Amino acid sequence: MLKVLIADDERKVCQLIQKLVDWRSLDMQVTATAENGIEALEKIREHQPDIVITDIRMPGYDGLDLIRLGKEADPKIEFIIISGYRHFEYAQTAIRYGVSAYILKPIKKEDLTGTLKKLGSKFQERTRLLSYAEQMEQTMKTDEGTLRQTFLSDLICRRNRERLTCPPEEIGHKFHFSFCPGCFCIAILKLDGRVLDDPENLRFMAEKARGILKQQLEGLVHEYEIADMGSTFCLLLNFGEDRRIDIRRQLKSCLDEIRIQGGILEELSATMALGTVSQELAGTEASLKSARLWIEERLVAGTGKLYEGEPPKKGSFPESQMFSDFNKKMVQALESLEVAQVREVMAGLKAGMLARPGTTGHEILQMTREVCNLYLFSMKNYQIRTEEDLLERFLVGADNRASASELFDYLIQTVTVSYEKAAKLKRQDENRPVRIVKQYVAEHYREALTLEQVSAAAGLSPAYLSTVFKKNTGMTFLEYLSKSRMDGAKLLLKETDRTVADICGAVGYNDVRYFTKTFTKYTGLKPNEYRKLYS
Repeated sequence: MLKVLIADDERKVCQLIQKLVDWRSLDMQVTATAENGIEALEKIREHQPDIVITDIRMPGYDGLDLIRLGKEADPKIEFIIISGYRHFEYAQTAIRYGVSAYILKPIKKEDLTGTLKKLGSKFQERTRLLSYAEQMEQTMKTDEGTLRQTFLSDLICRRNRERLTCPPEEIGHKFHFSFCPGCFCIAILKLDGRVLDDPENLRFMAEKARGILKQQLEGLVHEYEIADMGSTFCLLLNFGEDRRIDIRRQLKSCLDEIRIQGGILEELSATMALGTVSQELAGTEASLKSARLWIEERLVAGTGKLYEGEPPKKGSFPESQMFSDFNKKMVQALESLEVAQVREVMAGLKAGMLARPGTTGHEILQMTREVCNLYLFSMKNYQIRTEEDLLERFLVGADNRASASELFDYLIQTVTVSYEKAAKLKRQDENRPVRIVKQYVAEHYREALTLEQVSAAAGLSPAYLSTVFKKNTGMTFLEYLSKSRMDGAKLLLKETDRTVADICGAVGYNDVRYFTKTFTKYTGLKPNEYRKLYS
């Protein structure tokens, strides 16, 4: 029999929990209660309980300290936290500590009993050695679950689509479903919030969501299966025609319960979409498409709702003049190596799309992906290095953004942070050929030089070298070459007695009149005047 310790600074709460549960039926007994954290820790060490139910705020040690110290005393103890408040930071820390469950007051009998049953099963799995027959049974169940997940995953990823044309009985037999005549559809639950960027928070909410969906759907449908992909849960539903209204009501109830349970995580939101209903299993493909469009629509229509029916039609923003103008501006901005320009262009796209009537969530999602792709494609064209996994990281992070504005802000942040790093590296790369050119000119300015010769030495095309050189020095290559020659001529006029004609040839000119004209323009003095003044 599993031993349970209850800790709460309100004695009535301890008594309520004791009376709320049929402990004997769960093969558990309450061996001790405590009214503060210090007393609770003493009784943990004394009674060595298997399960501790504790309030998150208590005198002495609070719930988090009790978990930490209790785990140090016995790492196998399972903790259930109960709180009357949504203490976001406390909750997330508790999750990281490995707390088994987080239950909000007022305590519901079914929630507490269900959590205790799960923990009871967990202890059984730890201590019970399975016989060979039990192992075989467990293997069969695992194989059955794997086959069901395979079917649903293939449907979601549009693999083996021809399979849907087979009779439901044949599919059911092969993948261990018990389909019945009636209705088929796909529903999607989507969790959102930057708090889900933390894998522990996502794990915690995924477990909560699965438990709630299972509890609400069993007994109501002929058959169901759930596949989760990060913060998105896809449900395959098969139910009787007479259950349509009940299904909708129950899914709405699931959504409300998930939102309540997720309230302990700051800024978490949940949305549900019920795809189109079909009398045929093959109709689940269209049902999945409509459910996905509704989930994308939450970006403009809002989260926390149950969407159903025909979704808004896809827009045609990619063919619009606004998108064409954006593409041109974005490409030019990326070429500039100026982060502020890139940020300004993307901010303009955000403002334009959000103000545009009828923009759908699908368009918003499509455009942010398109912008990310455009950025990577342009950078590759400019031979500017970027992070190899940038698109993948963006898509993962974008999946947890709940609104169009938040999604665009995340896009702008992702691209500008990457661009700033890439531009810095590019400038460093560009400085190297400029240094090569300057060194080459210093060594060869006395010769007849051409841009083609110098660009070959730098390993760049003449056109690209001209752009890079002007951007880095503020002058064209020919202007720089002329300056180098004039500086050489000034030095020879000051330090030698060589004639102007000799100096003209020594710095790369073969026309004395042209040399004299250029020197006068550069210094404001004729060569002989310069010599008299400075030699």
